[in-house]
Amino acid sequence: MRLICLLFFITTLSGCYQNKALTQNTLIYCTESLPTSFNPQISHDIASLDATTHQIYSRLVTIDPKTNKFIPDLAESWQRSDDKLRYRFALRHNISFHQTEFFKPTRFLNADDVLFSFNRMLNIQDAYHKVNKQTENYFYNHPFTDLLSEINKIDDYTVEFVLSKPDVTLLANLAAHYAVIHSKQYADQLIKQGQQENIDFQPIGTGPFKFKSFDSNGTIRYKKHPLYWQSMTNIENLIYFTNPSATKRYTKLLSGECDAISYPAASQLETISKNKNITLNSKSTANIALWAFNTERPILEHSQVRQALSQAIDKKTILQAVYFRSAIQTDTLLSKQSWALKPRFEKDLYDPEKARQNLTLLNYDFSKTLTILLPDSSDVFNPNFHKTAELIQANLNDIGIKTDIINLSGAALKARLRSGDYDTYLTGINVHIDDPDSIFRPLLSCNSSAESGNSSHWCSPKVQVLLDQSITESNFAQRIKNYYQIQDEVYKQRPYLPIAHVLRLDAISKSILNVEVNPLTGINFQNAIKQDLN
Repeated sequence: MRLICLLFFITTLSGCYQNKALTQNTLIYCTESLPTSFNPQISHDIASLDATTHQIYSRLVTIDPKTNKFIPDLAESWQRSDDKLRYRFALRHNISFHQTEFFKPTRFLNADDVLFSFNRMLNIQDAYHKVNKQTENYFYNHPFTDLLSEINKIDDYTVEFVLSKPDVTLLANLAAHYAVIHSKQYADQLIKQGQQENIDFQPIGTGPFKFKSFDSNGTIRYKKHPLYWQSMTNIENLIYFTNPSATKRYTKLLSGECDAISYPAASQLETISKNKNITLNSKSTANIALWAFNTERPILEHSQVRQALSQAIDKKTILQAVYFRSAIQTDTLLSKQSWALKPRFEKDLYDPEKARQNLTLLNYDFSKTLTILLPDSSDVFNPNFHKTAELIQANLNDIGIKTDIINLSGAALKARLRSGDYDTYLTGINVHIDDPDSIFRPLLSCNSSAESGNSSHWCSPKVQVLLDQSITESNFAQRIKNYYQIQDEVYKQRPYLPIAHVLRLDAISKSILNVEVNPLTGINFQNAIKQDLN
């Protein structure tokens, strides 16, 4: 009997140690929604980026989170030609793709993988170009079609990108989520098996974690990639649990069933910030909500009128009623994290009495009804367009301006934007790369249509020259000067009223260290460490 008890005790103790070791080596991230695929080339929602960009894949270059400078990733170095049209990348040697139950690589990464990854997006004749397209009219969301004229394989470990015209944003685009590198060998295997669609749902990459499984309950399992070329992660098992309920995610975080959760509810933020065992990770994104003034409408053609209307809007109330604590008020197109942001010292513009006085001095026709056009949906940069429009409507009513809110969607909205038959438009922009041109060009270029971003129909020859100069300017200091001038002109002319920059929010247990969150490319568990707080 003593022997049996002793054996039982040893077995139990051993099980405890095993469970503890398993718990210490497993990180559980509880998310609000499922990824739409495991390929950020075709899926751009936040859940897909979080599940793929940093966990499964690598890119040729990446951005140092501390310095915001471009640093080598799969490319160990690069050179640019004197005419600024060619970038040549030297690839790292001995980079291993993931080995899984469904794929066993027989070679290291080489130039063929790079060409395959980009040609899938660029070449309509590529065998994978139409695989897993969401609709017949679906387009890959990337700028390479206009940016590049060709990609060449110089040798097995050298590739050359040839630009259509000089453009310094190439590196920023190569660091974006859609520039991940896939395995051509795996793609060829799937063609032979007649299972091409698996490339986006049973993914193979070179990142720190390899895909293991994805079940109908919304659970994604990853294993550590043992041949990862960078510093090895301390996490053996990475698990994503999906639950759309913010309350349930937070409850599981408190109980220890989740080590980190995405997007806690606004009502939870104050409580979370006071919890000594939880870190509230809050980062401002470049995604911005805007109120656009159609400068081609006679009633809005003068910048002083647009300035006065901007003064009438109580952005603080909009932030509280629409965003709660998930965004920060802004008066600039660029976020605080942008290297090109020009510091300003102006306080909140809101001054309805002064707005009324200025409009009266400008002989504004208060008998006119101002239209507010908006999408009949929500977006990353605005969770409730209609509520925002109602608040703006109330602000304008306070100074004697009547308004008409027009909700449209799909083809009807595009047609209205194309026709220019609106006074103002509630809009915004989602940003995918860390470069000011990605915001300024769609919003401000004379060549940009209302559908592609310039819903203000504003065209400034001065700003256009600065935009075009900046895209080819290799002198970083001069680029900053150019963007400062653009910001001064935009602030003075007021084609848009910037409202809010959206925040990326995650709540993370204090037991988890070194989790990095990039608002553009998603969460990164590569360097995560799980420690015992007991």
